[in-house]
Amino acid sequence: MDSDSNSVESSVYSMPRTAELDNNTYKNQRTPAVRNSDNKYPNSKGKDFDMNCDGPAVDVRELAQHHLNNTKEYGGHAAINKLPPEVLLLIFSQIPHKPDLVPLLTVCRKWGDLVVELLWFRPSLTDKRAVAGIKEVMSLERSSTYWDYRRYIRRLNLSFVVQKVDDHFLHLFEGCTNLERLTLVNCSGLTHTPIVGILQGCSKLQSVDMTGVKDITDDIFNALAENSPRLQGLYAPQCPQITNGAFLNIVRNCNMLKRVKVSDCANINDQSILELVEKCKSLIEVDVHNCPEITDESLQVLFADLEQLREFRISQNTNISDNIFRNIPEFMLFERLRIVDFTSCVRITDRTVERIVVCAPRLRNVVLSKCLSITDASLRALSSLGKNLHYIHLGHCSNITDEGVITLIDRCRRLQYIDLACCSQLTNRSVAALKDLPRLRRIGLVKCTNINNQGIMEMIRGRGDNDSLERVHLSYCLNLELYPIFKLLMACPKLTHLSLTGIDCFLREEITRFCRDAPPDFNEHQKSLFCVFSGQGVKKLREYLMQEYQKGTIPPIQMDRVMNNANRLLPAPIPHFNPENRRLVHFRELLAQRIEMREQLPQPQIPPQPQLQPGLIPFVDQFPPQPLNGQGLLPVINRANFFRDLQPVVIDDEDEVMDESD
Repeated sequence: MDSDSNSVESSVYSMPRTAELDNNTYKNQRTPAVRNSDNKYPNSKGKDFDMNCDGPAVDVRELAQHHLNNTKEYGGHAAINKLPPEVLLLIFSQIPHKPDLVPLLTVCRKWGDLVVELLWFRPSLTDKRAVAGIKEVMSLERSSTYWDYRRYIRRLNLSFVVQKVDDHFLHLFEGCTNLERLTLVNCSGLTHTPIVGILQGCSKLQSVDMTGVKDITDDIFNALAENSPRLQGLYAPQCPQITNGAFLNIVRNCNMLKRVKVSDCANINDQSILELVEKCKSLIEVDVHNCPEITDESLQVLFADLEQLREFRISQNTNISDNIFRNIPEFMLFERLRIVDFTSCVRITDRTVERIVVCAPRLRNVVLSKCLSITDASLRALSSLGKNLHYIHLGHCSNITDEGVITLIDRCRRLQYIDLACCSQLTNRSVAALKDLPRLRRIGLVKCTNINNQGIMEMIRGRGDNDSLERVHLSYCLNLELYPIFKLLMACPKLTHLSLTGIDCFLREEITRFCRDAPPDFNEHQKSLFCVFSGQGVKKLREYLMQEYQKGTIPPIQMDRVMNNANRLLPAPIPHFNPENRRLVHFRELLAQRIEMREQLPQPQIPPQPQLQPGLIPFVDQFPPQPLNGQGLLPVINRANFFRDLQPVVIDDEDEVMDESD
């Protein structure tokens, strides 16, 4: 690619032949042959040389020169050379594999100029070899290359080779004045100096993403304001050094802004937001995460003026309250609003949720994590979104109950992501309801301490080979055991992530060897509890548990029908001991002892009736039907069938759920 036209090696023999034409057309359009008297190729041995046929072996450089001369002399008569450059460029762009374009560079100068633009439009920087090659070419002096490659680069993405990206490497791309998109995601080794350098003269720049860059300063913002008036996307999260003046400079000079993400900045205030709304009328995405100086005052104007808004995120802001939608007219609808995020906005209540659902009936993603005032009323309001709602995050909303979650699931059957972490009032009822979501891909149940084996078994009932579940988070669900997790792995073949941190039965060396490494910033105690499987780790865990199950070291839940009967008779699992429920704990202990004793007995030919321990029948008699969470009565269990199930039985995989006839 760096040699001049006089030394370009021809690739005519490596190019595929076009479809054969009829004889007359072929004779008319073939390139004229070189006469014997004019033959300059010693290897041709006096034979005519035809560029359209497989000729004799000749020197490659002489062939290239001959091809170049023929192109100059006869190229104008070829139909393909009459096509305008934009049509040729469109044809070449249909070739999906870039290496297939390389031989076309040597056909002629016209084709070379078009092909080099396609090859360098978006340099493929995905591995060390590519980085080394690009670095070698970009380090050459301009006088030693045939093309000025910098002017062809329009999209530069360094996010796949962040370990190789430093200030020196980015300096090599200074002068890419036609740059349209610059992606520096997770390039934490960069300082602001080379970023400012590469922005000089980039008048066509439309988007810059500096997510993960630690040294974002006013110099970068000012360079964007001075050089990139067409800027539409600005992603600069975690920029505490940015001043309000630098942000206003961008807003005043880049009126085409559509997407703005500026987070963790205490200097951005209401003035910044008000001027942003006034100057940039095309805004569709606003993210001001952790900007504590922003208040309801500016956001009221934002929502009143930007009907086309698609995404809005504000989090960790104690100034935001229910007044945020106070100035919105009753008739106003945000038909395009799809994503809202109010994480850790503790003053947000059910009133805000009810209002925004009315204004934005097509919401797809709703994040209310750590909005501590949210109750079941919000979930009932969100359920009106129906099939539109795909993503809901309710982590740490400790006031929601099973009733709200079940209502939401019942009406929003297209949910793909649901996070209920640390919702302490939820029980197996909510977990069991998740089985009705056929498109569910991610479940978050971290620290939902009330759920147990039965909830997981109910959730996976009905899931099969086509199940969509990919990620399940069950860390610190301390009542879980091996068997339901084994059944979960077998029922969900697409599972790629499973977190079981803090669950004792998984913190064994033979199991933790499949875990991924704990984050380096964890302390020793956190590392000792860390238990997360992802990718191949999930596959290996599934295979290991399958082998152990076949060996019998992981028995199925013994007397499953007995436990189901017991759970029907008793309220939900008890998280704490107190005088009111001590009898329930005693009952469970007696039941467990009876099961263990019966399993240790030899198999009799005729199973004898179990001898009840003193105090068991009186205890059961003290539990007549009573209200359960205000929803009807506890079912009356047939006592004869209940104690019949205490006898040793062999339970098949398909017989793990209580017979409904009991």
